[in-house]
Amino acid sequence: MKIKRLVVSSFQTNCYVLYDNFQAVIIDPGDQAKKIKNFINENELDVLAILLTHGHCDHIGAIDALYQAFACPIYLHHEDHVYLKEPKYNLSTMMGNPLIIQAPVLDCEEIMQIGPFKVRWHHLPGHTPGSSMIELTDQKIIFSGDVLFNGSIGRFDFPLSSHHDTVLSMKKLKEFNDDARVFPGHGEETSIKNEQQHNPYLK
Repeated sequence: MKIKRLVVSSFQTNCYVLYDNFQAVIIDPGDQAKKIKNFINENELDVLAILLTHGHCDHIGAIDALYQAFACPIYLHHEDHVYLKEPKYNLSTMMGNPLIIQAPVLDCEEIMQIGPFKVRWHHLPGHTPGSSMIELTDQKIIFSGDVLFNGSIGRFDFPLSSHHDTVLSMKKLKEFNDDARVFPGHGEETSIKNEQQHNPYLK
C-alpha cells in the first residue's frame, strides 16, 4: 500500500490518497479537487470511497467535485452530518465562501472493509461532535484528522466544539496500547507513542 499526501486549501490541510493495486481511498479532500483528480487519473486509480475525519470546510471542500468525477460513496461520523449543510458550523462562513455539500454522505461504521482496506473509526469528539481518527488496522496506520497533531491537538473553541469532550478523548488516547504511525490533518507525521511521551495535552 502507498500513501500520497496532498496539501490543499488555505489551511494547509493534509488530504491523503491511499492506494493498493490501483484501488484507492481518499481521506479529507478539503479543497483543490483538480489537484486530487489529477493524481488519481495520472496513476489510473479506481476510487472506492472518500472518508472524512470530521465536517469542517477545510476537510470536506472538494467532495462535491470528486463525487461528480468518481461517484464513490462518502463516509462521515453521523454526529458531524450537520456540518455538511450549515456554513456557520463548517467554518466556511468566516472564510467568506459559504459551503453547502450536495453529494450524498453516508454514516460510517466502526469497522469497515473497503476493497483491500480494513478500516476502524475511533470516535473521539471534542474538536467536533463527530471527530474521528481513521485507522488501517492491518497496517497500524492512523489518520487523525484534527483530533491529534504532532505535538498538539485540534482546537475546541469552534461552534459545536467541546472542551469537556476533548479532555475525555485525550484520556482515551493516553490509553491506546498499540503504537501506530499517525498522519494528521495538518502538519507532519508522528506516532501514538511519540505523542503519549511528548504531547503536553496527553500528559
